Amino acid sequence: MSTTFRGTWLLLAACAACSRSGSTTRSEPGASPEAATSVASGRRDRNVITRDELADPSLSGRNVLEVVRLLRPQFLTVRGTHTVQDTATARRGVVDQDAGKVHASIDGTRIVSVEELAGVTASTVVEIRFLTPSQAMQRFGGAAREGPVILVKTN
Repeated sequence: MSTTFRGTWLLLAACAACSRSGSTTRSEPGASPEAATSVASGRRDRNVITRDELADPSLSGRNVLEVVRLLRPQFLTVRGTHTVQDTATARRGVVDQDAGKVHASIDGTRIVSVEELAGVTASTVVEIRFLTPSQAMQRFGGAAREGPVILVKTN
């Protein structure tokens, strides 16, 4: 075996060992698989606001809408519709003005206006999760109205 070939194999083996060592995950007892956190990297999921983040004293007394605006303002970005509107129905005034807008669901129930999150105290929340339009459609069907959904899990 040539020295160059052997060196390449050693380098590949070292890279593989390093990539495996950082993939350890840990979950809290009773937590959902999505709540697994990366121990080695300490990174947070940009689509989830965890109980630990909500426990920050600076958020005390705030409602969920305020917390989302402070911690993940990108959750509230309106992205527009993903389908082409039928011009015939648009001319008759049958256009869904809420299509593509951000909506919310509290404890996985029906889809509501994102403004209803102002009525939920952040101290009662376990997790706030952002669902992309496709994830929202898979979970809620047409009720998601082609838009993302902020899913709030309370105690």
